[in-house]
Amino acid sequence: MARIPPAQRERVSSFPVPVRPARLPGRVEVTLVLRPGVPLPTVEELCAAPPRPPLTHEAFEAKYGTAKKDLSAVERFAKAHRLRILSVQRDRGLVRLEGPAAAIRKAFGVGLKRFTQGKRSFLFHSKPVTLPRALRDVVEGVLGLDTRPRVTHSSASLPVPAESAKQLGLRSYPAGQVASLYRYPSTQGAGQCVGIIELTGGYKPEDLEAYLSWMGVEREPPVNVGPNKPGLSVSSNAEVTMDVELVSAVCPQARVVVYNAGSKDYSLSDYHRVFAMAISDRTNRPSVLTTSWSFYEGTLIQQDEEAAFERLFKEAALLGITVCAASGDLGSQVPVEGGSPTGAITLAAPSYPAASALVLGCGGTTLEAEGDRIVAESVWNRLGEAMTMGSFGPTVSAGASSGGVSMMNALPPYQEGMPVPVQVTTAWKDGVFQRTTRTPGRGVPDVAANGDLHTGYQIVFKGQRGVAAGTSAAAPMWAALITRLNEALGERVGFLNPRLYALVRAGEPVVRPITRGGNGAFFASERQVWNACTGLGSPDGEGLLAGLRKLQAREA
Repeated sequence: MARIPPAQRERVSSFPVPVRPARLPGRVEVTLVLRPGVPLPTVEELCAAPPRPPLTHEAFEAKYGTAKKDLSAVERFAKAHRLRILSVQRDRGLVRLEGPAAAIRKAFGVGLKRFTQGKRSFLFHSKPVTLPRALRDVVEGVLGLDTRPRVTHSSASLPVPAESAKQLGLRSYPAGQVASLYRYPSTQGAGQCVGIIELTGGYKPEDLEAYLSWMGVEREPPVNVGPNKPGLSVSSNAEVTMDVELVSAVCPQARVVVYNAGSKDYSLSDYHRVFAMAISDRTNRPSVLTTSWSFYEGTLIQQDEEAAFERLFKEAALLGITVCAASGDLGSQVPVEGGSPTGAITLAAPSYPAASALVLGCGGTTLEAEGDRIVAESVWNRLGEAMTMGSFGPTVSAGASSGGVSMMNALPPYQEGMPVPVQVTTAWKDGVFQRTTRTPGRGVPDVAANGDLHTGYQIVFKGQRGVAAGTSAAAPMWAALITRLNEALGERVGFLNPRLYALVRAGEPVVRPITRGGNGAFFASERQVWNACTGLGSPDGEGLLAGLRKLQAREA
């Protein structure tokens, strides 16, 4: 499995939108990602042979922790440039440095500037990062010099009040009923820990208490790592609330930990920090993580930034942590800034981290049920419906399950032979046709679950009962299923993707194939075992448990 060449995945534009220059902050914090003590397995190696059994945190650090000589080289670099070392994580290979803006600018050879965009302020550098020869093979990435707002959450809309949903004829389900429809195992997550990754926003404990009472669920409150502070962004608060409520209801006996970055700028460095926080947590030791926050592959993502995330996901795979991520709510096209006269274009691109071959990408479906029986399930697609967000706009489509072909990640071994389309790129220059390239890439998503607001999930938000959905709901629902599977199996499922695809190839009934509908460019079909809308399909929990038990017996 070869990496897709950087030349074929260059950033679309150098700036997201017009911004205003501002005065640099007094001090700047950066994070260096250092090489591991010995090379980590490649993505291809992990896909071909998922690690069994998983390593402990202590064993991982002993084997892969950063070498002392590399840490010493960073210490000398920091001292030479009068930078202060804030923290060192040898197991992660992360070193946080802080110093005056002028010193940071000189140390990394960048034209560091600060800009404002509306109420947000962020850093950006106009020159590539340069490092002294002693660090060029030691440092794999530098985070914190570019804090532009590039991460968003996948929620298609704000929650609809229950009474309004009823008047509109929207169908809704308790999360527990959806779990029953998908035949989740009867286990409740006892002895397990599931982590919820949040970038910003927060939930109100009184909302969660009211919701659990409504659902008839008794459980311990979640553990908060990082701030839990509902902010001014209503949609971010709704995102956190839905994630926490769904997982808490479906896994009442599991420990639920909410990891929140408390980000003010929606930057990649904050998103990386909260993932590192969760994966390195030796107190709670989550076996499953779920995230509904993502960034579009086509916009402003650089090779070393993606590599820093892939480093974390390799570690998660080695530790037996399953990472679930929402595929997005915009169908097959995402908005990017491409330098057009209007500044807005769309691109056929999936969202990351669902586009990582080490992550379980979760798409969305429209689920119709009667009692305890599913009567129909199709690709979630409301692209033909307009939705106004707020009194004066903006007006957007009502969403669809995102999917497509990665521009940054090659086709993984477990997807070989699947009907994953190639990424087609046509190049023009000054109105003259140049070339067309066809590049195989990682297909997104892997699986799906109910995500349509018209068949959404019942939640409590801002003291009011309501209905919410999106692939933001599908990811925590899959995370809750895997948490139950871990209890039933007596071990961590861990990096699920290769085993899941192997079971499907063997004809095991571990998923419910989705054969109707599309998300714009891609369509489901009875002839295809996988599609770029809903992947392999929605869950059959008992079927997946039986399949994994067969593999467990063979591996014993």
